[in-house]
Amino acid sequence: MDSRFNNIDSIKKLWWLHDSYWHATVVKEFGMEKANELNLAAAEKFFRKYTLLLLKTGEIKKPQSIEDLVDIFRVVWATCFPDGMYLDAPITIEGNTATWMGTECHAYDSLRSAKMDTGYACGCQAIRNGVMKALRLKVDHSIEESLINGDGRCVIKFSFQPK
Repeated sequence: MDSRFNNIDSIKKLWWLHDSYWHATVVKEFGMEKANELNLAAAEKFFRKYTLLLLKTGEIKKPQSIEDLVDIFRVVWATCFPDGMYLDAPITIEGNTATWMGTECHAYDSLRSAKMDTGYACGCQAIRNGVMKALRLKVDHSIEESLINGDGRCVIKFSFQPK
């Protein structure tokens, strides 16, 4: 059966829609604090496991530099998020630190339209935690600006520091 939802971007969007409904249900049942805790834990575990799978299949290699780490994040973003989300946002590198700046986020847009953005803990931190832990890197990143906090953009810094 052919359906316009059979393409990979549609499947990714449907998965993220499911994720949004899951989060909203947990907020309703247990409150925002518990929903954030569970969401961050699940996202970190998923992205750790997914990164390990990418390593095992040879789709990525253990990074040797910040440039390699940026490339790994691009692979993760391309395979997990619809519409090239995050891929075209500028990334600058200075020493062993990369700074990513983004102005679009489907999760933020969904949360804002549902009036659920107040108190939401951005899941991007859990994504980076999972990827970096799987790569045996020191988890070193910070959210300098955030759409969730009303900054008008996200500015994320992350460093390449092997353990």
